[in-house]
Amino acid sequence: MGRTVYSPEYCLQYLEQYASKEIFVIGLILGQTTSARENVIHLARTPDEKSSESASETSYPLDKPESKTLDSVSEAWVADHAKHVTRMLPGGLFVQGIFITSDEDIFEDPNCFSKVKSIINNVYKAMSANQYMYGNCPYTNERLILHMSNSTKVLTCKSIEVGSGTKNTVIKPVEWKFLPKAQQWQRLDCYYEFDDVYPVVVKKSGISVKQQFQQILESAHKTIETSIMFIDGELKDNAEVLEQLFKKKKSKTSSKTSQQELPKSMNVSLFVPFENALPEAVEYLECDGSIHFSGVVSSSVFMFPKATVSETIASVKQDIIRSLASRFTMHCDALIDDNLLPEEKVCFNEPPRRVLVPVGSLYLCDYLFPGEAPAEALLSVRELLDLQITEADVVCDVETPADTSEFDALDRDASSEELLATPQEASQFMYITGICFAMFVLIVSIIIHYYDSIVEILSKILAKS
Repeated sequence: MGRTVYSPEYCLQYLEQYASKEIFVIGLILGQTTSARENVIHLARTPDEKSSESASETSYPLDKPESKTLDSVSEAWVADHAKHVTRMLPGGLFVQGIFITSDEDIFEDPNCFSKVKSIINNVYKAMSANQYMYGNCPYTNERLILHMSNSTKVLTCKSIEVGSGTKNTVIKPVEWKFLPKAQQWQRLDCYYEFDDVYPVVVKKSGISVKQQFQQILESAHKTIETSIMFIDGELKDNAEVLEQLFKKKKSKTSSKTSQQELPKSMNVSLFVPFENALPEAVEYLECDGSIHFSGVVSSSVFMFPKATVSETIASVKQDIIRSLASRFTMHCDALIDDNLLPEEKVCFNEPPRRVLVPVGSLYLCDYLFPGEAPAEALLSVRELLDLQITEADVVCDVETPADTSEFDALDRDASSEELLATPQEASQFMYITGICFAMFVLIVSIIIHYYDSIVEILSKILAKS
């Protein structure tokens, strides 16, 4: 049985929009692969690459695409676009391939197809560089290539395997079906709280913020992977289907809602098993400081209703780790000084917070730094997803800005320490005070012991005078 992909009808209109202008366009295919079905949610045009003189590597122009060909496309530029877009995808959604509108027949022309394979493999390698971004779909190594001819408007989709290392690439036909109605998605919301303290050990080579964040990410990944997920407060069988869970719940409550209607959202809770056994060997380190990592990650995952519980669990866990990895990368890229131990005794770092942006019938995400307005998200959506939305469409209340009151208190305490004596000064102060007190006791004791003699001597002195 051949591979079948389903997508909303507006994706066809999107392709025809560019093909009708008879211009070359390349972009990314975004979607979700489950055991039940493969769904495409959006097609995002890759922006034109600016020259190094006018823009940095990661700046995306907003101008209309200029006339170009497949040979002029930079593989690294498309891969960079894929990395930025992956940060905006909730868990369970991936870059599934690329689409092209052109005059050339990319499947018949050997040079064109060789270029397409190079682009696909470069995207795969770029996504593999950071395992915590979950850039590559774990369920399949095949990537989609969708082509629309500018002249005939004929649509062709095929798939090739990536990462195999074989020279002979197997090309498989793919049937692409457009859905006239909007696809239903099951939303799952989770709020995962972090409140951990990590030691900072500075070696000869030093340590940077990026290195320490990587250690935090590794620890968080291990913790979340071992956690147990509850859906609506209940532990579910991994083989069960999301849609079936709602039908069971509905039959118990005798709801009057339609059988086809899905709940707006399901609540997810992650519980970390308690490890009651101590390790055989405990390593003691002399720390130079500590990092208090605290906050709540908001996770909103959208799954195909016929997806299994095990696929849903994996998507929720992917979303939390991908979100952390995205924030840490963006935060480190924005730092002027990567030194972990600044001159100040207390340093406060606030990575960007998550906001939701609508794409069709579901939501993707973006990240805003402290002080940034929702309008900043509009720019990212337009540049990276080729979408036009309004500021009112951005959902900004899924995560609140960080509370800095505790940090302010710590900062005040740190500054007041300068007015206090150091431990060595304090011990010297106590030592000197002890000697003075002992001398005072000795003098009083002598006076009491020789009191009568002293009184007699004073009386004789006064009598003579």
